[in-house]
Amino acid sequence: MGYGNLAYAWEDDRYENEIKAKRQKIRAEQKKKLAHNRVLVVCYVMMIILSAIFMIAKNVAEYESELEIKSLQSQLAELESYTSQKIFELEENIDLTTVEQEATNRLGMQRPTKDQTVYVNIKQEDVCELTADEVESVKNRVANAAEGIKQNVLGIFSLK
Repeated sequence: MGYGNLAYAWEDDRYENEIKAKRQKIRAEQKKKLAHNRVLVVCYVMMIILSAIFMIAKNVAEYESELEIKSLQSQLAELESYTSQKIFELEENIDLTTVEQEATNRLGMQRPTKDQTVYVNIKQEDVCELTADEVESVKNRVANAAEGIKQNVLGIFSLK
């Protein structure tokens, strides 16, 4: 006689199949959730990478603009130096006595006499009067400033 387990052995697979189905369903949901989470992570990483690329591109464009500005400023300084040198040479080469001789001999010009010279005495202090063109230029400057602000704001959100 054996003293083993005297309990009745249940051989109905109905409950085991339900448990297996539930486990498979839970695993499928976990896999689906894991896949969804992976997609979200990939999307977030892509957004971060794209924003970094745009920021780098903006900084590169800004740096290139600064280099171009420096280059143009150095060219301007060189041209201003060249211009002032040429003006100095021109002024040095002009002899006023030669110009006066040419004017009197070749063109028949004369120096003005004392009765031809008129002196004007203005008692009023200097006064500045704005013309319509100057008033319009103020409006244009304000409009240009607004346009510049608009371009700067648009430049922040776009690449050149």
